[in-house]
Amino acid sequence: MISGPFLLTALFLFSILALRLLLNYFAPGLQSIPGPVLARFSDLWRFIDACKGNHQQTMSELHSEYGPVVRIGPNFVSVADPAAVELILGLKANLDKTDSVNPMINAHEGEYLPMLISAKNSKLHARLKRPIAGAYSMSTLLSFENVVNDCSDKLMRRLREEFVDGKSHGRVCPLHEWLHFFTFDFIGRATFGKEFGFMDAGTDINNMIGTLDLQFLYIGAVGSMPWIDRLLLKNPLLLALIKTPNHLVDFTAQRIRHRLEGREKGDTSGYDFLSRFLDAQKQHPDVVTDIQLAAYTNTNILAASDTTSTALTAIIMCILQHRDVYDKLQAEIDASNVSFPVSYTAAQSLPYLDAVIKETLRFFPTTGIDLERTVGASGLSLPTGQSLPPGTIVGMNPWPLHRDRSVFGDDADKFVPERWLRTETESKAAHDERVRNMQRVFLTFGYGPRACLGKHIAYLEIYKLIPILVGNFDLSLVHPDRPPKTWTGVAVKILDLDVHIRERHRGE
Repeated sequence: MISGPFLLTALFLFSILALRLLLNYFAPGLQSIPGPVLARFSDLWRFIDACKGNHQQTMSELHSEYGPVVRIGPNFVSVADPAAVELILGLKANLDKTDSVNPMINAHEGEYLPMLISAKNSKLHARLKRPIAGAYSMSTLLSFENVVNDCSDKLMRRLREEFVDGKSHGRVCPLHEWLHFFTFDFIGRATFGKEFGFMDAGTDINNMIGTLDLQFLYIGAVGSMPWIDRLLLKNPLLLALIKTPNHLVDFTAQRIRHRLEGREKGDTSGYDFLSRFLDAQKQHPDVVTDIQLAAYTNTNILAASDTTSTALTAIIMCILQHRDVYDKLQAEIDASNVSFPVSYTAAQSLPYLDAVIKETLRFFPTTGIDLERTVGASGLSLPTGQSLPPGTIVGMNPWPLHRDRSVFGDDADKFVPERWLRTETESKAAHDERVRNMQRVFLTFGYGPRACLGKHIAYLEIYKLIPILVGNFDLSLVHPDRPPKTWTGVAVKILDLDVHIRERHRGE
């Protein structure tokens, strides 16, 4: 029989929970904003949705049903209004990031790494960014072009060995995996002067890629209920037991230690990121501490390898699903007479290649999570007329925004690279303005002062590698009638881009 004190305690706790849920539901200032009923009570709704691995699709469907402003949590409002991008993510908005970034922070030997991507307020972000910003300028990154050339040459050689030449001819190529090997090896060489060795091995070494995948899945899910992170990876007791949560953090720390001890001199053909970070430490010792140095290198590997490989995979997937686009791109590369490896300057001069890349990043943005900000003390008035009270979390998801018909046209749900090209009846001024309007809501690499610092290095890899692959190979989907599987953590990862590869020569 249940005792009286136990029953009273249970009723008391239940009453507190019920009151909390009711207060959540009737949060001041948010009651009139439409959205799923269950989401109003608890962030558990978002957490469960994130765990399903298809959050970007959920957001597209919700905005299609409810409109540009949707309540998806007790204190969370999602906005898919092009006119609100600058208000929420722009420089003048100056809104802080939310606790959703906490799960992005790695720990090493019991200390949290002050990751640039997880800096919540703009002043801290600017302070951490300033010493190393020059290392990511486009002019500086062009010094890595030879590194891209070396890595792309190795990728082509290994693809031929494994899937094209001799007895390997006709084997199915998991191209999504090899593109990840390429981006990982490139960023390893660019950061530390040494490749990880994924392309040579043809496999995930020490499960580093698998570890990264799990970390991004964790970030995508736990970011919706950040207090869970405090119980798990930010739990001091667990940190004491598990000094380093993954091999990747250990690896970057080891590389720094070896460099400082003089065991590794870095890339003799260029000036790697670690060298630039060490120079920044000499110039800004108050900011670039040893733990900050580890955070810079760790962020480089985490952010640059996964999102770039996802973008490369998405581009190949989209053009193979639209064979006319593939053929047109191949014809442009053939007619241009560019030499391989293609220079970045030459690649940028190919208008259809440029259109294909932009359209893929619009149609299949690599980021699947919401870009969250906290409404400031003065509140936020949206272009739609709603006013959000201070402290409200407001988010923008790239997927519904990138399909806004008022910006991208009635065919926004279709993959059409030609939308980025000038039509025969369009003036140059009109075309330039139309493209600017599309780029104003382009969130693939974030937006405003908190945009991805490494987007230029991603573009360097993308613009150079795609024409090399398409110009030298005929690629075809193994399962053309089956849409590839995806899973969303932070990035929207394509899990099974299986292709056949055939060698080709120009004009074939």
